[in-house]
Amino acid sequence: MKTACFLSYLIFLSTVISAQNLVPNGSFERSLKPIKSKYAGSIEWASPWFPAGKGSPDLIKNNDVPNGKQAALDGNQFAGIILYDADNAEFREYLEVRLIRSLLPSEEICLRVKISAADDCRYFTDALGFALTNDSIRVKNWRTIPRDPELKTRKFSSISDTGATWQAIEFKYVAKGGEQFLTIGNFRNDAAIALQPNNRNSFLKLAYIYIDQVYVGPCIEKTLDTNSEIHPVISGGGEQEELPASMLHVPNVVTPNGDGFNDVFYVAGLPKYSKLNIYTKKGVEIYSTTNYKNDWDGHDVPSGNYRYELALPDGNVISGPLDVVRKKN
Repeated sequence: MKTACFLSYLIFLSTVISAQNLVPNGSFERSLKPIKSKYAGSIEWASPWFPAGKGSPDLIKNNDVPNGKQAALDGNQFAGIILYDADNAEFREYLEVRLIRSLLPSEEICLRVKISAADDCRYFTDALGFALTNDSIRVKNWRTIPRDPELKTRKFSSISDTGATWQAIEFKYVAKGGEQFLTIGNFRNDAAIALQPNNRNSFLKLAYIYIDQVYVGPCIEKTLDTNSEIHPVISGGGEQEELPASMLHVPNVVTPNGDGFNDVFYVAGLPKYSKLNIYTKKGVEIYSTTNYKNDWDGHDVPSGNYRYELALPDGNVISGPLDVVRKKN
């Protein structure tokens, strides 16, 4: 009887261990020092989390929240990062942590995180990715980390829940083996993200989100929430996902100044063999192609007001005003 009980205990203990969250300090509750200021950054105090670039992700406590109002979903602390900054091209903040153990080859895991958008910022965005890597991808600058993350939110599904609402983002992932670092942030360049206006009067020209309850581990007991507003997606690189006309985000400005933001007329999710025509205000055609490659940069036309006409392979035609704004010498 004792042997049977002991074996049962070992099986139970093994189950508990295998079901553990592989993200240490996943709710950011443990900190090396008391948080003194909401402007301090200091995510490294929530060890073993650290910034994966020169940006300074925030370790936040209740009642002292940057860029809006929010309460922790679990406990008294959570994290916050900038996904986009209109005043600083390609500015990014990334959170990185080493998992408790490396993932095994063909191991199926679930990644779950709760997020909320900052309501005092000017923008919402759809750009959030999760890199699972064998080695740290920490960089020494504040720019976009140049890689396609293993998991990412769907394009044009803006992270826009604010206040008391925490939005669940959840994925299933089959490991290649050896992944032991998780990095969270926006891995798209400025030209490839969709922005949704939030508070047009805010001086904070940011898209900023709060993060809590980060989980990587076995998919057990409804780890995946099928009611999540951003549904599970597994990314794998490859060609850009094509989108129907109703979901396309077509820009209305091109600023060809080499800053990496709106340098070209970029339509994320554009189907192949889409025809693009650009016209002057008087209707004179200045550009035409039957298979647009997201590469029109103004072609030396002067600053001014133009009009685009985008004909999709399914027969839909999208048209609208287009401003070309060149930097004055």
